[in-house]
Amino acid sequence: MKKPTFFISSTIKDFQDLRSSIKWWLEENDYSVNASEYNDFNKPLDINSYEACLAAIDNSDYFVLLIGERIGGMYDDEITITQKEYRHAYERLLLGKIKIINLVRKETWINFSNSKKQIEKLKKDPSFSKDIFDKIYSKDDQIRFNFIDEVRRAEEMKEGKHPPNNWIHNFATFEEITEVFKRALGFTINLSFKQNRFIILNDIQLNLQPISKKDDEGLLPIGFMSRQLFGDFELNFDEPTIVLNERRYLNYASFFASFMQLKPFRTSRIESFYKSGFFLEYNPQIDDYVSGDMNQIASSLLYTYERLNGLHKSIFDNMDSKILKLAQKNDKSHLTVKSIEIFFALGFYDEIENCFNLSTNLYKGLSGAPYLVPKLIKNNRLQQEMKFDEADIVTEGDIRRFLEK
Repeated sequence: MKKPTFFISSTIKDFQDLRSSIKWWLEENDYSVNASEYNDFNKPLDINSYEACLAAIDNSDYFVLLIGERIGGMYDDEITITQKEYRHAYERLLLGKIKIINLVRKETWINFSNSKKQIEKLKKDPSFSKDIFDKIYSKDDQIRFNFIDEVRRAEEMKEGKHPPNNWIHNFATFEEITEVFKRALGFTINLSFKQNRFIILNDIQLNLQPISKKDDEGLLPIGFMSRQLFGDFELNFDEPTIVLNERRYLNYASFFASFMQLKPFRTSRIESFYKSGFFLEYNPQIDDYVSGDMNQIASSLLYTYERLNGLHKSIFDNMDSKILKLAQKNDKSHLTVKSIEIFFALGFYDEIENCFNLSTNLYKGLSGAPYLVPKLIKNNRLQQEMKFDEADIVTEGDIRRFLEK
């Protein structure tokens, strides 16, 4: 879920609308954006604005440079504020700590290219001098030419070096900019992040609704299997049946009635987003996406949906005969059922509680609210000699460490 942070560097006045559009597009796809003219830009009161911008670059994963006709304010007598930001970002690029995307207005690029040709022609004239050059090209023109050459790493290229990131993308439309971003980020956007998130949140709600009931404090899972009544239950294959006393019978019958009409959980859309890497988080240290909390919760929720769908089929197959058996029970007698039925029912309700907790926290996390990674209920109700020691269970971490040796 966590994606890279972008810093937008440019003159403000002539790029105001474009900066706003870029910020909107990136944030629609859940990227964070540092743009100094907005209130969400970190502006510490104890440092000046230049230092604040450089600190923001240090906390960014991508540096987006926009060059147009204006040069903007000067950082000192030699370079502009935008140049200073670029040089700071380039130093970090050489350390592998940031990526740079250079964008120049097409009109500015054409003017630059034509001027370079004219300058080369002028230099061949014996009467050419610095005074003549200064009369033709203003100080702003010269600063802009030098800046574009710096971004092109022109001098280094002349020396036969191969400097990184000397590619400049020129653009005339906003779509051309977004295409550059898509290539740089290595993915094609069909739906925005917010649209994808809406679909996932909607499916979480639809899956949670039929297993929920109102409570004074909010919502709780419906029909339950009592931990008090069935706390000592173990599946013993030497005893294929179990006799339920009155209270256990009423609890099991209530559970059965609560869940018998439950439809299969919707999994396909959440699963497709999970497979696409939607829930992964960007790690700037390795410049890649990794599995974090959201991915872990989504994976567990999908597994829980799968378990619930499978257990529901096992429990409620031949439903008519089971309902008849429950309905015909004499109040004064006990009910004999297969032990495996109780085993499945208890497992089903464990997964209902897991589903409730995972759904709640995935929803919160996707909505930007505080969340937890729930501890899943994994009761082991096999007879004692068949139980696994938790220390002997192979985990995903064990597999990963084995494969990475």
